[in-house]
Amino acid sequence: MPNPAKIETVENLHSLFESAKSVVLANYQGIDAVELCALRAHMRERSVDFKVIKNTLARQAAKNTLFEIIDDSLKGPVSLILSYDDVIAPAKALSDYAKKGGEKQPEVICGVVEGQAITPAQVKAMSDLPSKEVLTAQLLGTFQGPTTNFVGVFASLLRKLVGTLEAVKGTKS
Repeated sequence: MPNPAKIETVENLHSLFESAKSVVLANYQGIDAVELCALRAHMRERSVDFKVIKNTLARQAAKNTLFEIIDDSLKGPVSLILSYDDVIAPAKALSDYAKKGGEKQPEVICGVVEGQAITPAQVKAMSDLPSKEVLTAQLLGTFQGPTTNFVGVFASLLRKLVGTLEAVKGTKS
């Protein structure tokens, strides 16, 4: 029997699913309360939502969204790690947390990136990618390289011309 609190929870989670770009499902079983609080704080620092919610409510909230495909993966104690800006943020946040080293780490079950289901191996591969800002900087650096070389070539030609003109001036005087 649905009660008003559950209905509100489903509606809130549904709106989160509609605005999210990616989600990673992770099994948090075996993580004690203190570590779970540290994990939540770690996720908050990285602008990622960490939600522990009943699987039936998550299934209902995911209906008619890009994340409807996670339905089969919602078994057992599952946490949802959602990102609204950067699609690799949940994977990166989990990877960073694992690097800190803890007694028990969340186990990745699956993920969804912009409507496409991904495996735990793909989530791991995503976590190894550089951030969006770093990739943008690398791309701009790649574009800037040829123009910098072009300017350098013309500057050296100009220096040679000035040197030649100085030599001609020196021989005439």
